[in-house]
Amino acid sequence: MGLWPSTIAALNESLDVLHGSVGKLKAAKPVDLAAAIEQLKTAGESSRNLRALVLEEMPEASWQNRTELDTLLEEIAQRVEARNLEQQRSRLLALAGILERGTIAHRRAARASQLNQLREGAIKELRSQAELEGAPPTLPGPEADEWIEWAFGLQEPEDAESLQSLRNGYAHLDEFIANLEPEMWTDNRGISN
Repeated sequence: MGLWPSTIAALNESLDVLHGSVGKLKAAKPVDLAAAIEQLKTAGESSRNLRALVLEEMPEASWQNRTELDTLLEEIAQRVEARNLEQQRSRLLALAGILERGTIAHRRAARASQLNQLREGAIKELRSQAELEGAPPTLPGPEADEWIEWAFGLQEPEDAESLQSLRNGYAHLDEFIANLEPEMWTDNRGISN
């Protein structure tokens, strides 16, 4: 919901200032009319921006007051969260598929077998994390089709945060990548069986 919090905050802040000015007017106190007019313009612009964001997400939406708007905003937040969760799960499953289709080559059969076992553990881990009830741990890095190449380039200390996130959330995947050399991996995405 990138722009949502700032747009809602801008609207609320400008309304709070306007409310203060209206309170002063009710009490017959002096008000800086130029500043109040600017705040009204700011509130109007924030209102238009928020309305556009709501209608972009829910074109059929209509509301009559702030309570109804807040209800819509909550529903939109839930939709966005569900969409983000589905994208996270899809990303994990896509990476699991890439790992599954790839092949490992090593001059020693025992080493290739060991790496394939690590790969199987990583695939199972990715699939089980995608099936979790709540949000899976964040997988650092780019989309699945670029992920393995990105992971090969990770180095301490420059990438310490990504490496730690990988270790904490995806220990089997981390172990597989840590033991795999780029020349051992063949990505078979373009090859059909």
